[in-house]
Amino acid sequence: MLRIAVGLAFLLAALPVSAQTVAITAQPAMDGIFTAFKSHALVGIGEHHRIAQELDFYAALVRDPRFASEVGNVVVEFGGAIHQDIIDRYVNGEDVPYTELRKVWTDTVGWIPVVTAIGYPQFFAQVREVNRGLPTDKRIRVWLGEPVIDWNKIKTHDEWFALNRTRDDFAADVIEKNVFARGKKALVIYGGGHFELPVPGVAGEKLQKAGWRNASLADLIRRRHPGALYVALFYNGTANKDCAQEIERGMISWPVPALASPARGSFVAEKLRSCSTLRAQDADLPPGLTDAEKQQIVDWTKDVTSQTDAMLYVGPSSSLTYSPYIPDLYLDTEYGRTVARHYEIQNKEKYPDYPIRDYAAARKVRP
Repeated sequence: MLRIAVGLAFLLAALPVSAQTVAITAQPAMDGIFTAFKSHALVGIGEHHRIAQELDFYAALVRDPRFASEVGNVVVEFGGAIHQDIIDRYVNGEDVPYTELRKVWTDTVGWIPVVTAIGYPQFFAQVREVNRGLPTDKRIRVWLGEPVIDWNKIKTHDEWFALNRTRDDFAADVIEKNVFARGKKALVIYGGGHFELPVPGVAGEKLQKAGWRNASLADLIRRRHPGALYVALFYNGTANKDCAQEIERGMISWPVPALASPARGSFVAEKLRSCSTLRAQDADLPPGLTDAEKQQIVDWTKDVTSQTDAMLYVGPSSSLTYSPYIPDLYLDTEYGRTVARHYEIQNKEKYPDYPIRDYAAARKVRP
């Protein structure tokens, strides 16, 4: 599936109603999420990886008593299914040595080189803490959505890439077996690209023929269970600073965090398209596409707002920060070698010596 990072920009209800096709309403995010669960088995949050305020929201969400009683399951991208047994033991309160526990976020497929932000392990710790106060049969289950991988047996980029192409299919199967088959509900936390719709028409067909994925996790779920999935994409501003400032002036009265909906069918989509600076010539696309097809793909990506139900807002884009790196990345030499090996197989190049410098230089989110 084509993934082009484009900031989501939503026009506010403060704009004249005549300029909108559908009015947008912002409500406290917790209430909005639990309202969505009343009519949907799954609520997906399309995240921008590593954002501290977003990770804080996940932790607050599972602390809300409604989560354990009304939902009870969370499917995450930031853990490898090969270690489902480890996370089961950990969130149920068993003692798990740290070097064993960190295999959960190390032995993943699509994270390059591994899950790096400390907010993700802290989320697991928060679920564990909540479960301590719950009866065994009422505890929150965490399902790890990354495909099973044994990194000791992965020797080449092609071996890794073959598994990487199965990520959405694997996650869809995890949800099928552990949520739908059991008549349960679940929060699904994945990167925003996993909730995009396939590029339609000849352009989409050419992407597939070129070996590109053109079917997302959301698409796979909706084919099997129409109407079961509600998606909220994370707001992180736009590359156009003036546009972001214009949009966010209208957010002053919004609660933080907020869930703004509906997105689909609103003026939001047009605002996103007009603010986007993405150009067809800048997109990393396979050969064989005509200029018109490239433009179609880029326009489709710009219109991602029309593919979703709501926006998750956790504050102005200028206030967003990255969650710090897990200290192991620069304090544990042996672990560093593991991380470097993953990176070199995934990218076919040496692992750069970047973690501390990168974090110091990127305290603010780059839209």
